[in-house]
Amino acid sequence: MTQPTHFLSLRWKLLLILFSVSAILSIASSYYFQHQLLLQFEQTRKEAQIKHAKQINGLISMDVERIRQLAATLPTFINMNNGLMKYDSPAFYHYFESFWSSFQIDMGVENAKLYAPDGHVIATWGNEPKTNRSVQSKSWEKNWETVLNKEVSNGLIACADTCNIYAFAPILQKGEMAGAFSIGASLADTVLSFKKTSNADLAIIFSSDSSSIKQPLWGMHFAAASSPKLLIPLIAKVASVYSFAELSKKPVRYVDADDVYEISLVKLETSHSTDEMQLIVIENIADDLATVEKNSKQVMIFAMVATVLILALLYILLSIPLKRLRRIASSIPLLGQGAFQALRANIKLHPHLLKDEVDILDQSAIDLSYKLESLEHEVVEKNLSLKNLFNEVSKEKEFATKLLNHAEAIIATTNVDGRILSINQFGVTLSGKNKDDQMYSDLPESELIALKTKLAEVANSKLYSYAHKSVFIAADKTHRNISWGHTCLQDDNKGEAILLSVGMDITEQTKSQEVIHQLANYDVLTNLPNRRLLIDRLKHALSASNRSGEHGALLFIDLDNFKSINDTLGHKVGDVLLQEVSKRLISCTREGDTVSRIGSDEFIVLLENLSAKAVESAGQVERIVSKIQQNLNQPFQLQTHLYQNTISVGICLFHDMNHDAEELLKQVDIAVNQAKRNGSNSICFYDPKMQESLNAYVTLERELNQAISAKEFVLYYQIQVDTDGKPLGAEVLIRWQHPKRGMVSPYEFIPIAEETGLIVPIGKWVLDSACAQLKAWKKSAQTNYLTLSVNVTAQQFLQDNFVAQVASAIKKNGIDPELLKLELTESMLVNELDKTIATMHALQKIGIKFSLDDFGTGYSSLQYLKRLPIDQLKIDQSFVHEITNNVSDQAIVRTIIAMTHTLNLNVIAEGVETEEQRQILLDNGCYCYQGYLFGKPIPIDAFEARLKE
Repeated sequence: MTQPTHFLSLRWKLLLILFSVSAILSIASSYYFQHQLLLQFEQTRKEAQIKHAKQINGLISMDVERIRQLAATLPTFINMNNGLMKYDSPAFYHYFESFWSSFQIDMGVENAKLYAPDGHVIATWGNEPKTNRSVQSKSWEKNWETVLNKEVSNGLIACADTCNIYAFAPILQKGEMAGAFSIGASLADTVLSFKKTSNADLAIIFSSDSSSIKQPLWGMHFAAASSPKLLIPLIAKVASVYSFAELSKKPVRYVDADDVYEISLVKLETSHSTDEMQLIVIENIADDLATVEKNSKQVMIFAMVATVLILALLYILLSIPLKRLRRIASSIPLLGQGAFQALRANIKLHPHLLKDEVDILDQSAIDLSYKLESLEHEVVEKNLSLKNLFNEVSKEKEFATKLLNHAEAIIATTNVDGRILSINQFGVTLSGKNKDDQMYSDLPESELIALKTKLAEVANSKLYSYAHKSVFIAADKTHRNISWGHTCLQDDNKGEAILLSVGMDITEQTKSQEVIHQLANYDVLTNLPNRRLLIDRLKHALSASNRSGEHGALLFIDLDNFKSINDTLGHKVGDVLLQEVSKRLISCTREGDTVSRIGSDEFIVLLENLSAKAVESAGQVERIVSKIQQNLNQPFQLQTHLYQNTISVGICLFHDMNHDAEELLKQVDIAVNQAKRNGSNSICFYDPKMQESLNAYVTLERELNQAISAKEFVLYYQIQVDTDGKPLGAEVLIRWQHPKRGMVSPYEFIPIAEETGLIVPIGKWVLDSACAQLKAWKKSAQTNYLTLSVNVTAQQFLQDNFVAQVASAIKKNGIDPELLKLELTESMLVNELDKTIATMHALQKIGIKFSLDDFGTGYSSLQYLKRLPIDQLKIDQSFVHEITNNVSDQAIVRTIIAMTHTLNLNVIAEGVETEEQRQILLDNGCYCYQGYLFGKPIPIDAFEARLKE
């Protein structure tokens, strides 16, 4: 049956093709033009950068020369005669001071100095730089020596607290050196002159050791800028994106809102260059880039308009020949109706001087009508002969039907959808299906869809034949494995393709193949994968590990003393033991791991999808091996015998394709042999270094667990005071007094405690001990008002019974709950915020106070802060440490203190080590302190002794 199709005129097809080609060419040419514009623009920018460099160097050279000439004429100008060094310096100072102001304004001079021949300063006028001569540059020293030794004036640029132009001039008296004058001028006029002449901005930055200069950029500071309000924040943004090394190599561009700035570094000429100073030219090129983009768009619009006009002309030109084609198309159906004479009358041939394709088509249609008319007469004659053949075909069909019904195979004809058109008797008996039934209705949906797709390809002659296997539900409800072959016979009288499908029952053959596969890949005794299947899976695991970056591991498990069981109890008992070991190994491993038996009492476990970090993956393996050891060390009931088993385990980690499967098996074999040499029930990693690291970790974890019951933990107390130094309380800090290793740092054992969950009982011990100490202090008027701050981890705080634990400790010790302060960190508040707030409110009802520790170093969200029922903020010691010389830290501390006052919270600063730090905190409104200035963390005896001082 002919499928309906959508009609699209040839004219439109041609127009669409030409339009597509024209559009592509237009776009390509537009992009090429845009590319050329950009290249021209970049060349213009390079020329502008060279021009800027020449302008800047010219301006600086002029200013340096002007200052040098001014310095050279200064001794004559002030009429210095013989006897200069005998002048009274104060008198001379006042003499020069009388006209210094007008001289400074008229000549654009910042400062002046009068030097003795030995180099010490006699007098100074104007703004004297704060930096002393010990930090002046080498160029300063070189120019000074030139003035003294050669007795000629000289000029230079030098940077200290800022960058200035300096000039030295010798003072000669009777032909001898009697001293020297120096004057300094700002570079501001140079910067402004460049702005006027180039319409670009200029910024001067320099490096300095001075701590009083603000706004560091790439470790340097601003000296001058043509537009400070624009350039200072702009260059600060650029410095956050580009390194100074990148800027030194080539100009960079920075987009700020609608503006695009080009920032380039200008090198000074050698005669005026200084290592401390750098010149940066900033120019807004947004308008230039917009012009390039505008021109590009205009070219593209022009190209598209031209394309449309050309296509419109082509549309008109195609109208006439297409009209003739439509006339021919409307006449062609007459051939199917046998109206050959009508077709020839419809298509009239007209003589043309130059024939085209349409003329040829007209002639072909008329020729075809004559040919078909002749064929129609031949068909009538052949129908008579076909009638005679029909009887012979009927006989042959009867023979084929009998043959098909007795063949032991399903032979059926179907349509593309699998509907049975005919089926032999064997097929009916085996399948229980008849004509018009669906042959493949028992297949899963996904398999059925795939099969229909292939059958359609056979029907459409895309495939000559198609073969596949499927599971078939027979008439007796048994599952049979059928091997199918499909090919296309012909189209029936409805125009539908007919498929011949032949199915052979291969059920018994499939079962035999499965048995062979089982014997080839699995151990007969334990039904575990054998060495062959293990190697295949190991190769896949290596490939997967190489892609994901995750570790994998091989565990070689060898039963200790297995030979003695075979020798004493017999091989049957040994086989039972191997089967039980197999079951236990499977129960100890994860889904996706492979447990295999490679021979005798040797088992290999393949672990996949471990951590990407070597140490962590080793820890995972260690835990799995520990589980296997515990399980296999349990007694085995072997018939009437109870057997206690131990194992030796070799371990080999892998995480890439550097080793093949066989090499890894050799390595793990080496490891298990080493484990057996180490003694029964031993494990050994192939990598000795990792073994040592893991042993240290496990040892510390085991000793940490023992430390709780052995009472090896002690509490240290660090005092908290007010502005008068009066004790307010203390923060309790845990220490581990190891019997062999001595004092172990919390930074070493706290992470392990958190990872293993031991932090919960350790935290409870700290809480109980702190409450017991408050109970002891309750007896003395000297200590009964002191508070204790206890650090609480997220694991401990988010326990469902944590509120009950705190309430129980308070009740047990009979203490005032307001003296107990729990310190929480910002980071622990982010996860499960609602539960954290609910727990805090429950503890607040009891009377517990809260302090937010390390404020400012975590998430510092005011949205969290305003929801938390906290009483105190603790300023982190990282801000306090640099508060005396870091303006940023001062600003942060000042902001935190102001915020706490606004929220009616208390504030305390930790890490206070100097009186200067305390004074800055006090000046900004912080009245509580903790740190080494007042006392280090110390044991309770030393702490109480200090309170009595």
